Amino acid sequence: MKKIFLILMIGLLFAGAVNAQDEGSKSSLGYKPKSYYSFGWNTLWSVGDFNKWIGNGSPAGFNIGGRYFIPGTNFAAGFNIQWQRVWQDYPQQTFYGDNGIALTAMNYRFTWMVPFQAAIDYYFIPSKLISPYISLGIGGDYMEHHLLIQEYDIYKTYWDFSLTPEIGALIKFGAFSNFGAQVAFNYKWTTNKIDFSNGTTLKNLQMIQLRIGLCYILR
Repeated sequence: MKKIFLILMIGLLFAGAVNAQDEGSKSSLGYKPKSYYSFGWNTLWSVGDFNKWIGNGSPAGFNIGGRYFIPGTNFAAGFNIQWQRVWQDYPQQTFYGDNGIALTAMNYRFTWMVPFQAAIDYYFIPSKLISPYISLGIGGDYMEHHLLIQEYDIYKTYWDFSLTPEIGALIKFGAFSNFGAQVAFNYKWTTNKIDFSNGTTLKNLQMIQLRIGLCYILR
């Protein structure tokens, strides 16, 4: 995962350098957006305590976002709303229920989440074809953690507070096009927890995410 992060960083820096060198080229001219809206496909990898619960990565997610550029600055403010699901099968384990009954069987775990965050971004060269940016999202998540043992579905639901620092790039499909793409990589920290009576208690769930999407850009 560190390699993916490094490759993305190098790519964003290279894109910024190419745009800066191409200042006088007609193809690099363009416009600074007033706002844009995005729809992206999201892949998530659990880290930290969350990885002890589910160790798989999951491409089962999407993100809807919007940004409004603050006049006279390179900053934009907006929102992100996401849906994501992660899951994994585990071999036979013994689960002790609240009533003292012990059940040994294969178990299936999954978590689905609906994050919603306000975000503030800084775009290094917003009028160019490719504009790298950095962002910070602040908000909350609704999460459901399910433990399925045979016909039993034991689950817990929680609301949390979350922080998401992000790096990415807004890419126009043409110097004056209203359509574009977005590539983003982020780390997310939450106050969410997983607490089942089999002794599983995990706190401050963390994840890293890769998002690739399409944008509609308003001038």
